Amino acid sequence: MSKRTMLVAAVLAALAAGIAGPVRAGTCQPVKAKGVANKLTTATLYAQADLKQTAKSMKGKVTQATTNCERVFSDFHCKINAVVCPK
Repeated sequence: MSKRTMLVAAVLAALAAGIAGPVRAGTCQPVKAKGVANKLTTATLYAQADLKQTAKSMKGKVTQATTNCERVFSDFHCKINAVVCPK
């Protein structure tokens, strides 16, 4: 690997660690989750599972959540905007 490639990889890894790192004590962070399926219920379940996994990786819990689903062509796209706070 070239030095430039390694530098770019290191910067991206640092950004990813900062974004998906554990929630700091006393701070709540907004997160987004999404799910796509051909049924509304399945798309919602996928989005909820994504949110649960995100909160688990941040070592926090979901305190507020808003779900928005819309039909795009033949699929349903659900997006959840939530707030994750420390446990």
